[in-house]
Amino acid sequence: MTTQTYKTITGHEVTDTMLEEAAKLFSENYGICARRLRQQYLPSATDTVVSYYVMVTVDGYLAGNAFACRWNCDGMTVSWVTQLVVGKDYRHNGLATGLLRSLRKTTDDIYGIMSSHPAAWLAAAKSFGSKYNPKM
Repeated sequence: MTTQTYKTITGHEVTDTMLEEAAKLFSENYGICARRLRQQYLPSATDTVVSYYVMVTVDGYLAGNAFACRWNCDGMTVSWVTQLVVGKDYRHNGLATGLLRSLRKTTDDIYGIMSSHPAAWLAAAKSFGSKYNPKM
């Protein structure tokens, strides 16, 4: 792995081609289609909710991506990751942590990730500044 490039895109700027590539990556690892990605992970922007897509390419190939939403609640900014995927050939190289760090903003007060996978929790803990103790 030589060149890693992270790019964050606001939800309304995500193209169908980007979604097709994201769906292919997810489908190869978990299973979903592009239409469902747009419906479930990129809600239309409102005055209070903005969605984001961040992707990482390695040597020009899509290696991982994440979808997230950000909104205000009771005076605090919430950043919620709704999907995190790293292709199996690119795992254990810090890409998930890099994706999440690309989404992080200093104005965020609360972070969350919708995942039941311990690797996603560890990446979130590294990215958002908390420590996870798997023995707890």
